[in-house]
Amino acid sequence: MSPTSRHPWQQVLLVSSLVGMAALLPATASAALGVAGGWNESVNGDLSNEGLAPTFVTLVSGSNTLRGNSGRNATSFEVDRDYFTITIPDGFELSTMEVLAGTLSIGFGSFIGLVSGNTFPIPPDTASAEGMLGWSLFDDGNVGGDILLFMAGPTEGSSGFTPPLPAGQYTFWVQETGIGVSTYVFDMSVTAVPEPATALSLLAGLGLLAAAMRRRS
Repeated sequence: MSPTSRHPWQQVLLVSSLVGMAALLPATASAALGVAGGWNESVNGDLSNEGLAPTFVTLVSGSNTLRGNSGRNATSFEVDRDYFTITIPDGFELSTMEVLAGTLSIGFGSFIGLVSGNTFPIPPDTASAEGMLGWSLFDDGNVGGDILLFMAGPTEGSSGFTPPLPAGQYTFWVQETGIGVSTYVFDMSVTAVPEPATALSLLAGLGLLAAAMRRRS
């Protein structure tokens, strides 16, 4: 069963209405792949809690691990949301975003949303996914699955998209729906887009092979 069908959208984001947004700061991003990819909150620090000032996460070609925590304090009701932006340069694509072992959710599952651009302008108390490319719920039951596939279909107002994600800037919002602290771990795989000339050469080679087989027969 798709994780998006586990709970109504309004209840998934109910915890978001308990706190407001703080001061908003400008975001920055790079246009090229870096020399060190991914993010680990225990090493690199807490990801941004502001949709208009997301943390820029550098990606490299190949595997990029992103590990973070999210949740809601039972006493203060303060919500720890995580917003981060990635840049996929020309000639590359985000082919998969696999949920890894170590992911542990509480409540109804963790929420993840995706928009195009270097900010997440949709307020956290929204009752609709309008303006998002996609969203989904996930938990440890989704380990080994590609979260991009779960998010891709248009749901509750999201536009939907077709994986893999092509070159461009994208911003993600991750948030636990229950009380307490959850952990999420993703492997973001960045791969080069096959050159059209390579595909044409392959087709030409197959054509020559087929012709040779016909002559032999």
